[in-house]
Amino acid sequence: MWLTKQTQTVRQAALERGEVSGAGAQTRVQGNRDYHNPEMLFPYGFSSAAAEGKRAILLDGVCAGIAASPDGELQPGEVRLYSGGGAEILLKNTGEVCINGQSFAPPAR
Repeated sequence: MWLTKQTQTVRQAALERGEVSGAGAQTRVQGNRDYHNPEMLFPYGFSSAAAEGKRAILLDGVCAGIAASPDGELQPGEVRLYSGGGAEILLKNTGEVCINGQSFAPPAR
């Protein structure tokens, strides 16, 4: 009976927050432990490099995302990509694309 209970124990993934430092192969995330060069996971179609000092979410040592602050200007389904240097691309629900403040209408169908 004891052996059966022990084999039925489900291992729970450890979720924690940390702070990013360094970049590239020198990336570190300090949470409850210090993770050196963790695998970084981002949503499909997005590529990013974590900025130093930003908060990260770790799941068993894999960086599952970087905390971002919603600005309240996006409608549900809209996407904004931005860099630390201020470049920005906004994909609107209307099909309009805004790049650094310049709007492009969707192609006529």
